[in-house]
Amino acid sequence: MSTSLRDRLATETPFLFSWMTMAGAQMAGQLARLRFDGVTLDLQHGLIGFADAAAMIGAINGAGKPAIVRVLWNDPGLIGQALDAGASAVIAPMVNSRTQAEALVKSAKYPPMGQRSWGGYAMVQAAKMTPAEYLAQANKYTLVFAMIETREAIHALDEIASVPGLDGLFVGPSDLSIALSNGTGLNRMASDVLEAMDKVAAACKRNNLVAGAFAGDAAIANAYIAKGFKFLAAAIDVDLLRLGAEAVLKDVKI
Repeated sequence: MSTSLRDRLATETPFLFSWMTMAGAQMAGQLARLRFDGVTLDLQHGLIGFADAAAMIGAINGAGKPAIVRVLWNDPGLIGQALDAGASAVIAPMVNSRTQAEALVKSAKYPPMGQRSWGGYAMVQAAKMTPAEYLAQANKYTLVFAMIETREAIHALDEIASVPGLDGLFVGPSDLSIALSNGTGLNRMASDVLEAMDKVAAACKRNNLVAGAFAGDAAIANAYIAKGFKFLAAAIDVDLLRLGAEAVLKDVKI
């Protein structure tokens, strides 16, 4: 890819990326030019359709940063579509079992590792390779993350983490906190969430996977980094707009 995400994640430095919920290639390109290491498009809970995402992925890649897509669901068509558009990595929500993790890898990787279907050329252009070169290297340079965000997933951690071809686990701490509290709270720093995240980090270490999570702000990102997480959503687009506005207006004399 224009930037090798796998090679970058092999370093010790945490990989901090922005998280986009709003559609717009211009905004995606601008975010990619900030100090974040990459940009993730949220197609599950954001307001981004695939036509939007295709243009946004192109803008992010054009700025020299890796584009990451959180797909709507763990579905072969949606996963292949995101990768065909030039995404460097896919994050799939609600992976709760080894069978679901195996299906995710099958969708994201070409044979012999999986059954990703060939088609489209945006990914070849983004990678700056010939089609033959891309086919030979795609399984290495495109990454797939299984989201861990339920009690079921925590109980099946080792079964999920040991699936061949899986590149990382990505904790959704908001949904995980709701699940662990039986729907009574949303707290990404709750003690039971942090305890579960220790288990995720350990499972990643045992299986040579990348430990990732949604943080959302600097304090939470720092806490997760201390636990061994290195692939982190550091800020959401709407929060960046709010923080920027507050920073300007607090100094305006009215």
